Amino acid sequence: MDAKKLDMSPTSGEVLDTESEMLTSPSPKSGVQRKLQIVALMLFTLTYSVCGSIRYGFLVDAFSRRNLTGKLFGALESSLFIGFVFMYLVGGTEFAMRKINNFRTLFVLNLLGHAGLTLATGLVYHIQDNYVLMVVSIVIRVLQGVFAFSSCLLPVDFAHAVFPDQFDFVNGLGLVGNFVGHGVAESIGCLLYDRFGYVAPFIFSSGLTSSVACFMLVVMPTSRTFLSQEMAVILETAPKKRNSKLSKMLVFPMISTMLINANYGVFQVSLTPFLHEEFGKSITYGGTVLIFASLGMAIGSLVGGAALQRKILNHYTLMILGAVLVLIGLMLTFPPEFITPVYKLAPYLAFAGTLLAGIGDPVITVSTLRALYTLQEERMGRPSPALVTRITGIWLVGYCAFYFCGPFIGGFLNDYFSYSNSALILAGLCVISATISLTMRLIGSKTCNSDEKKPLLEKYSPNSSYEYDNASHLTSRKD
Repeated sequence: MDAKKLDMSPTSGEVLDTESEMLTSPSPKSGVQRKLQIVALMLFTLTYSVCGSIRYGFLVDAFSRRNLTGKLFGALESSLFIGFVFMYLVGGTEFAMRKINNFRTLFVLNLLGHAGLTLATGLVYHIQDNYVLMVVSIVIRVLQGVFAFSSCLLPVDFAHAVFPDQFDFVNGLGLVGNFVGHGVAESIGCLLYDRFGYVAPFIFSSGLTSSVACFMLVVMPTSRTFLSQEMAVILETAPKKRNSKLSKMLVFPMISTMLINANYGVFQVSLTPFLHEEFGKSITYGGTVLIFASLGMAIGSLVGGAALQRKILNHYTLMILGAVLVLIGLMLTFPPEFITPVYKLAPYLAFAGTLLAGIGDPVITVSTLRALYTLQEERMGRPSPALVTRITGIWLVGYCAFYFCGPFIGGFLNDYFSYSNSALILAGLCVISATISLTMRLIGSKTCNSDEKKPLLEKYSPNSSYEYDNASHLTSRKD
């Protein structure tokens, strides 16, 4: 080997002198410890989801009693996305992950932030001036968006660092907690609001979040984040030029999943009034049907993550499957009016429809993240941990954007079309999504999800040696 090249194998004392400088975070020591950490991760995603969703069922009623319009409610909820995008653009979460560099501290601080802001959301309702109430509430909601982005990015980084060999499955389990939180939060919030008043749901969610923070203080490891590991420094000090920027092809999987993510927001806006106005069903009946959507999302997250992990299906194939399930779910929930026998059964078919749509949504979501990672590597070469984090951030912004846009899309469609015709338009979006994924599957990588696609962290492990030469790039050492 050329003497100018630096040996970066595990035997090189200049690079890896001690075990503490290993490029991978230490894995949990036992099966029990691994399971506890996964449970803690699911509780983390569940609790921040509860904090964000617990007020959806009663906030309109509470605002109406203060003579605040629905438009103000929409502006308030949308302001969360401002904080979400701001945190992505300024790189605040990445900065904290590099500086604090301790999973236990990062998770606990995040949950305590959620607990404090959630409690503040309930207490500010006692402000008598409506203008001041709205301004303070929007500020709090923006801050919740800041913490929400960190809450979404941290679990993905944790799965990369601590469970690299099971990333897709663990990432799916994290989303299970998220969707279960959405499903139970509204019901619990309405129950507490009816019996104990406006502040009670926020006290409950704040207390739950604080309790989970205490649990994570005991269970979570103090290991380094994936973003801050030594290989990130090595790669970023001498990266291949082609590895330092994102592939333009990433836009296609993102469009595919964003078209699907709009549907859940439309379900939230349209399902209950559709069943109430067209079939005389109660609001409670519509809320019960929506629970099946959350159940389906939990199932879809688990199944999608497991299918990717075990390489049962290619990620593009899973994206197509997710779009088809959402399409079928839409047609069952909002049947075309011209098919009269089926249309009359809509109140009962809605249970199956929301369940299938709920399963399809996270299947395409978790598959999109794997598609982005794989596509970036195929087009531009191995990404550094910093670039992996950047791709994850793009996925999160796109993933959440259309969830927030969904209610606005649904309201717009309902103003100009019937519920069934609106569903047909959304079904067209599903067809476009499936077509994009199919095209990517046909013209894209032939090695997707093959044995060559090792977990990203495994590629950066000391077991894989690299050489650095004067051309300022890393090349795999040949035998």
